[in-house]
Amino acid sequence: MRRPLTQEKPNIYESLKDRIILLDYEPGQLIREKDLMEEFEVSRTPVREALIRLQSDELVRMVPSSGTFVTEVSFLQLRDTIEVRAQLIALAGELAATRITQDELQQFEELVGKLKNETDTRAIMRLDLTIHGLVDQATRNSVLAKILGNLRNQTVRIWSLAPKGHEYFRHIVADFEELHESLQKRDPKKAARTLEKHFSKFVEFVQGTSR
Repeated sequence: MRRPLTQEKPNIYESLKDRIILLDYEPGQLIREKDLMEEFEVSRTPVREALIRLQSDELVRMVPSSGTFVTEVSFLQLRDTIEVRAQLIALAGELAATRITQDELQQFEELVGKLKNETDTRAIMRLDLTIHGLVDQATRNSVLAKILGNLRNQTVRIWSLAPKGHEYFRHIVADFEELHESLQKRDPKKAARTLEKHFSKFVEFVQGTSR
């Protein structure tokens, strides 16, 4: 049955990206365009456009005459991603501390408030992604934000494989509260250090799960 004309259609790219990052689609899984066309009630063109974007994000592989497959999760490849993101995340903190708006600070505070009361692992991961995306936006540097977004997508896929209820999850709120304080005070150095520390904990966590 068709959706009412007044109902907004979901963003195909964002929906698929969310499924891949949170491993609703398993690494190596075939994604059938026909199934997506039926699910989203659209023609082939918007589905193909979304898959092309996901391929540029290195989340899928489009193989001629075979189909589109979710890329594998590789702990070895993750090393390169971590090295780059570790450097850029500090820069994001520095820029955000000097460029973030009051509205964004308010959004940040509200998201952390939601995070405090959340116990579902997937919801926590989504909030973490949203908060980092807000910080990236606050840098007012579209190139940096895009690169960090792509790198974050890859690392979160590893996070999705990690055991649930791990001690790491209890540190996230405190880290973001500290970051919010440094952003409010317009302290670039502290914001950079806080994000570096936060990411370092994440790296230790995911490396532990790969052993």
